[in-house]
Amino acid sequence: MKFGKISMEQMEAEFCPIDSNAHAYYIFDYGYSYFKYATTKVTEGDVAASQKGFQLIHNRHFRIKILDNQGYDWADIGIPLYHDQNTEKVGVIKAVTYNLEDGKIVKTKLNKSDVHVEETSAHWNQRKFAMPNVKEGSILEVEYTIISDYLFNLREWLFQTTIPVLRSEYYVHIPEYYTYNQTHKGYFPISTESGQKRKTITIAYTERPDYKGSTTHTSSTDYLDKTFFYSASDVPAFPQEDFLRTRDNYLTKVEFELNRINYPSLPPKNYTSTWTQVDENLTRNSSFGGALSKDAHLEGVVASLKVTGEEGLPLLEAAYEMIREKLAWNKQYSKYVTGPLSKTYKEEQGNAADINLNLVVLLRSLGFESYPVILSTQQNGIIHPSHPSLSSFNFVIALARVEGETYLMDATDPNAGINLLPLRCLNDRGRVIGSPDLEWVGLMDYRQYKFRSDYTLSFTEDMGIVGSRLLVLNDYALYNYRRKIKGFNNLEEYEESVDKNNEEIHISNLVVEGLDSANNELRILYDLEQVDFVEDAADILYFSPVFHPFYESNPFKLEKRDYPVEFNYPYLIKQNYSITLPEGYTVSELPKAAIVKLPDNSAKYIYKVVQSGNILMVYTSMSIKKSNYLPEEYENIKQFFQMVINKQNELIVLRKS
Repeated sequence: MKFGKISMEQMEAEFCPIDSNAHAYYIFDYGYSYFKYATTKVTEGDVAASQKGFQLIHNRHFRIKILDNQGYDWADIGIPLYHDQNTEKVGVIKAVTYNLEDGKIVKTKLNKSDVHVEETSAHWNQRKFAMPNVKEGSILEVEYTIISDYLFNLREWLFQTTIPVLRSEYYVHIPEYYTYNQTHKGYFPISTESGQKRKTITIAYTERPDYKGSTTHTSSTDYLDKTFFYSASDVPAFPQEDFLRTRDNYLTKVEFELNRINYPSLPPKNYTSTWTQVDENLTRNSSFGGALSKDAHLEGVVASLKVTGEEGLPLLEAAYEMIREKLAWNKQYSKYVTGPLSKTYKEEQGNAADINLNLVVLLRSLGFESYPVILSTQQNGIIHPSHPSLSSFNFVIALARVEGETYLMDATDPNAGINLLPLRCLNDRGRVIGSPDLEWVGLMDYRQYKFRSDYTLSFTEDMGIVGSRLLVLNDYALYNYRRKIKGFNNLEEYEESVDKNNEEIHISNLVVEGLDSANNELRILYDLEQVDFVEDAADILYFSPVFHPFYESNPFKLEKRDYPVEFNYPYLIKQNYSITLPEGYTVSELPKAAIVKLPDNSAKYIYKVVQSGNILMVYTSMSIKKSNYLPEEYENIKQFFQMVINKQNELIVLRKS
């Protein structure tokens, strides 16, 4: 598509042709990545030569149709750029908004002054801008080029996103000197074609450039240019719903990882071609393996921990607590340290590697078998075992073995614990570096989400309800609630938040016990009151005994889900109710006891109501034992949750005596 050639048909479109519910859609999205032989004139003695080398060029050109105001977010554009010793550069940015006014197409160009730089991480920033004059019905057109000296940074290409894409194409030209692993992700099919042809590059140098009779020499070299073409049409929007760690794992796209460089007359250079090579690269790296060899700064700590006489797991816990309390995390994800570990310890803060490699060194100094574990955080995506890649990892934690048991620790989070990793780390498995017999370790299913809620309730004269609630929280329930509570300045603010979030229920007299311990249970007790509780129909009262269900509605609503259901951890949720019946009423109808479960028994829900005099006892229990359910299991898990919702909505019927 030629830039600026907008058709009236595109301008007048009022809905997406493949999704009438879309708020915006890509008319097209085209990408073109290739290698350009760059020459920079340099002078060396009597010879002015051209310093030769390939640069990586990436061009992108797209159009987006905005259908209504819910699609305005797509007018915010970001161009990611990598920087280390050098910074990737952006060529001319062309960006125009087109609107239909009085039957004519009117264009508004982006002003250069509206483009700004935003740093997103230690090695990435963005050129960001908002498209001008965006309205319902606008078409946004953007084209830009990125010039990069980083050959490892061959751009991935997304064919799918959260809005529909009518046409997406990606052309890639790769010289024979470079080999890239290609990874295709997602469930929507894409078309792939490949080919090759010979190209020629010319190198020039000049003898004695300061002499009038200087002579320029040139030489030419042929190489094989490999071409790849990927395309897709009518790509639906990614239908995200609950229980998905990151959609990036399942969006349809193609990724590239530099595997090998092989220049003529030079020995080949391999990049992460095997997992063993990944391990060796890290072990030799001064910012990883080299940092683990120095422990003098921890001698005093080792002595103070040993003098306590603790051994085994208690000593492990004490060492972990010491590092976690001593070193503050600066929120930077990294598998590499920023400097000597002694510097981090002295300054009492650092990135993830600074802190957790300090923990590994301390544990080794105490006599533990301990290793660093590199991983990819949830938002960074899963690791593909068949494609060795060092760049895919962005975090590191500590592993220790005690009496044959494996323990994982991340000392960057004050609310975490041993085998109670922060949620960001719960992502499939991690690579163990330095162990003679353990290459991978699972990161999931060490602890449950253990939640128990006990209600003691009674009716008021006007058929409201009053009583108390006790929450008993362990493992990941404890972790989540502790983080939530510590996000407030004090317990009074937290109580106000709980009261505000329960619109029909008034909360008072909140008490929290066990807030400052990561390993003990957390207990939350408060009084509650709800004025309008039952449906009053003459002499008959109706109410659901599941007063505050853990799931109020089914989180699974798609007809079909093409990606797994991902829980962060197994669940064990128990809710118990003791309800004193109002005077002058007797039970007319009670819900029947039930057990709902999946065919493989990986999920089970138990429901039971028992009457003892004027007191009703209601017991519910739901357990989910698996962290992942495959797409073909989706219908079962969806039906399971719907049966749970239906059961907990069943009513108790009371009649006046």
